[in-house]
Amino acid sequence: MEFNVFVKEIVCLRPSEQSKRQTIELSGLDRISPAILYVVLFYKSSLNSEAEYAIERAKRALQKVLVSWNLAAGRFRINEATGKLQIECNDEGITMITAASDSRLEELGTLHEYKTSYEKLVPQLSEPDDISKNPLFVVQITRFACGGLSVGVGGSHALFDGVGAFNFLASWAHISSGKDESDLIVPNHSRDMILSAIYSPDHSCPEAASIYEQHHITAIQDLYGIPMQITASDDRCWESALVKFSRVDHSQGGLELITFSVDKEIVETWKGQAIERGKLFKCSTFDVLSSHIWKARVKALLLPPDTNICLQYPVDSRDRFQPPLGKNFTGNAFVLASVSCLVRDLLEEPLHSTIRKIQAAKDVIMDEYIKLYAKALESSNKFFPSMRELTIVTDWLKFPFSALDFGWGKLSSAALLATPVQETAFLMMNLEESGGFIIRIGIGGQYVHNLISNFNNFNYY
Repeated sequence: MEFNVFVKEIVCLRPSEQSKRQTIELSGLDRISPAILYVVLFYKSSLNSEAEYAIERAKRALQKVLVSWNLAAGRFRINEATGKLQIECNDEGITMITAASDSRLEELGTLHEYKTSYEKLVPQLSEPDDISKNPLFVVQITRFACGGLSVGVGGSHALFDGVGAFNFLASWAHISSGKDESDLIVPNHSRDMILSAIYSPDHSCPEAASIYEQHHITAIQDLYGIPMQITASDDRCWESALVKFSRVDHSQGGLELITFSVDKEIVETWKGQAIERGKLFKCSTFDVLSSHIWKARVKALLLPPDTNICLQYPVDSRDRFQPPLGKNFTGNAFVLASVSCLVRDLLEEPLHSTIRKIQAAKDVIMDEYIKLYAKALESSNKFFPSMRELTIVTDWLKFPFSALDFGWGKLSSAALLATPVQETAFLMMNLEESGGFIIRIGIGGQYVHNLISNFNNFNYY
């Protein structure tokens, strides 16, 4: 559905107090994809006359939280000596837009399903001629005629990983709702522990000038059999690619963003069947849903049976890294676990066999592997694998979205917009149907029918 959005104000918000000026050296985990990820949060509130005050309160709260989360108010720059991306904590600020719509939230249908009109609910960044010009975090609060609100946020993935970004939003909501600021964790933005481990003379990581020489790392080795779309020599490639990676191709046959809903009862049945038939010790919701979407997607793409394919998914290394990075670490701490096989094997094997491989891949992600992986990403080559043979699944199931209460009621729903890799499957709780789950994935328009059919018709009973 199309709806009108009228921009009322565009401001640059800076921290309420001058923050510590510093340059944050980013690790390869941060720099692998610094593009903007957009999410729209929906609140079925009835603020009406109180809306202006509530939005102003949220604005002041954001300025407060930016004092300790000053990275978000900084800017990118390229280190000319190394060609690597850095963040200057210079209090240049974030972009905040307030807007209004004459539509009602109930007119938008299922809120978590992506719609092209949702692009109006987030600030649209222009393509920069200088990477240091654009803000790293943007927000737009839109009032609807029913009294409800949307909060559209976008942040560079180089700033924070999913855990860090969620903690940033939760801290903002905590202050906005009037709760005690002393309850908040003090964020740690420094990447020094990761960088020190990579470059420490006591850490025996094999030296390699090229990403392709990292034979000892499963997540990279598994990509050897997959075609590469683009390669680049250093982080300067992001200067022209950042904005393009945040756009959805709406042309005929281009990428489409699909959202699936899955009932809790179906997932519990699949889990029980997998444990019983596969003699598994345990089986998580992520294990089941990632196996299912991998099978459905690969079958939809009609790849030849002997094609090498790969499933990769991020694993949080905060507690696996030694010494632990800590819960308050805000940088990218996710390392890719990897499973590879032939198309024929994936489609013929039972669900529990695929789940067993996914579980085994996660067990590999321990301290030594994490440091080897992070070091590999410091090599001179950048690589962009083909997204036909590679499936990426990201787990947002454990994020407590109920914490994102800005003082105008609990979160009603959330929708993902453009993501750095738009073909990625995101697993989330269904906030509109208690206990259910949703999967958001991008796929070429010509494969949409196949994907929907496969997703709904796989029978594991």
